[in-house]
Amino acid sequence: MIVDVDLQGKFTQPVWLDLLATFLYALVGASRAIRKGYDLVGVVVLALVASTGGGVLRDVLLQRGAPAVLHDVRFIVTAFSAALLGVWLHRSLPRFRPLLDLVDSVSIGLYAVVGAQLTLLSGLGGLSAMLIGFLNAFGGGLLLAVLMREEPEIFKPGLFYAVAVFVGLLAFVFLAVVFNVEANIAATISIVTTATIRTLALRLGWSTHSVSGSKKLRL
Repeated sequence: MIVDVDLQGKFTQPVWLDLLATFLYALVGASRAIRKGYDLVGVVVLALVASTGGGVLRDVLLQRGAPAVLHDVRFIVTAFSAALLGVWLHRSLPRFRPLLDLVDSVSIGLYAVVGAQLTLLSGLGGLSAMLIGFLNAFGGGLLLAVLMREEPEIFKPGLFYAVAVFVGLLAFVFLAVVFNVEANIAATISIVTTATIRTLALRLGWSTHSVSGSKKLRL
């Protein structure tokens, strides 16, 4: 159902941060492919999927034409460069884990907000915006898991990954749609909220738990 959503202004993500997030996600995809023992082709393909999959899913679902990543060659070059760097330095990547976690915490909030905003601007409602926001943030990881025949990380008990994005998206939709807060302010609060929850979870060990508890359910 198309709804009339009047956003005050429009949030535009900084290109340098978008490229940095693309680089990070590509590096994660490359690292997982290397651990699986894939060859160079597999590493590059999975790096591209991890870094651009969320945006592609978003654009396809919103019927926005050719995915945004195809309009700017910098994103493909960035992902390809990250894949090659991952091959070269994969044994050293654990040293940079704290920095990668920080960038990741900001990136998921950024991508979630961008997806939610594009959904609202296309005339869809708040719940649809949150769904597309989730896909924009986690779509690359979901596609990566499918290709590697693994369980998606966001479905497993963990350190408030999906929870952080959910709270951030909820903040953005309520501020921008319900309270009519200017889009840049709403987006900034959302991204900071997501990054803060995720970072605190990593530092303090906050974690979600299996619904079934310590024992597996038998069907």
